[in-house]
Amino acid sequence: KKHGSPRGNRTAVEVDEYSTNPTQAFTFYNINQGRFQPPHVHMVDPMPHDTPKPPGYTRFVCISDTHSRTDAIQMPYGDVFIHAGDFTELGLPSEVKKFNDWLGQYF
Repeated sequence: KKHGSPRGNRTAVEVDEYSTNPTQAFTFYNINQGRFQPPHVHMVDPMPHDTPKPPGYTRFVCISDTHSRTDAIQMPYGDVFIHAGDFTELGLPSEVKKFNDWLGQYF
């Protein structure tokens, strides 16, 4: 959550009080509020992979849990790519190489 006065281009960001206790965070946000979405988080709809990026924006491309199944993924253009884990099925060196080769097509 942003607060305080900006210092140049910087803005202070408050750390969520439950960030060090995931179980407590789940209980508070999911059970107590009836949803798993902190009040300062704004959900956005995903864009189709071929949507042009508006000038002046930064596009984040975020995926996870591909488990060596990247063949059918249509990657959009992005400025920042985040793969949030589980890119192999078994952790075999051949799966890591396949993933690296797949990444090499885009980056």
